[in-house]
Amino acid sequence: MELDDLKSAWRRLDSDLDAAWTHFDLRADGVEALALQTRRDRGLDRSRASLRRFGLAQLLEMAIWIAMVVIAASFWFDHRGTPHLLAAGLVLHVYGIVAIWASVTRALLVARVYYTAPVLDIQRRVARLRRFTTVTTVALGLPWWCLWLVATIVGAKLWLGVDLYAAAPTWIVATLAFGAVAMAGSVWLAVRWAKHPPANPRLRAMIDDLAGCNLQRARRQLAEIEHFERE
Repeated sequence: MELDDLKSAWRRLDSDLDAAWTHFDLRADGVEALALQTRRDRGLDRSRASLRRFGLAQLLEMAIWIAMVVIAASFWFDHRGTPHLLAAGLVLHVYGIVAIWASVTRALLVARVYYTAPVLDIQRRVARLRRFTTVTTVALGLPWWCLWLVATIVGAKLWLGVDLYAAAPTWIVATLAFGAVAMAGSVWLAVRWAKHPPANPRLRAMIDDLAGCNLQRARRQLAEIEHFERE
């Protein structure tokens, strides 16, 4: 009987140990899942904040360009009898409308990033936003090789009453020609870098920054979340 009692005690002990280990494993799994969810939530919160700042920046940029379009429209209407001033005002007017469209589209793409969706879907939408932002930033940035002079002509006439083209037409034409050549060179360089990214890390960083710092930060945070979940 003593031997039977001993065997029975060992069986009860084994059963208790198995139950304890099962409970421990369940708790460990729960803690790991909680840690994963906590890290994921924090990463998504940071990504959401970065995109929110980017979206607000687009709305601010849109407001600025709306004001510029109003000024440009008033300028070319008031100087419609002077061809070069009319042309300068119309160029700024059209450029401003395109810039407004780009800002509004970026803001809408930010609004379409739903953080209740799977990380892969969020990454896909952020990638679409990043691609559109890069393309529009380059497309809107290149004209400034010439557009800075057009804006200067408008500003000089509007606030100083000075017609720069009438005062120095040769210099204006030469400067615009140089800007057109520089713009063409920049397009060639952009196409080349798109096919063969530069090895220099600083140049790579500069290209990445075309998409905006907050957008880049959001993309990196989402990539970290996906990497952590795969582990």
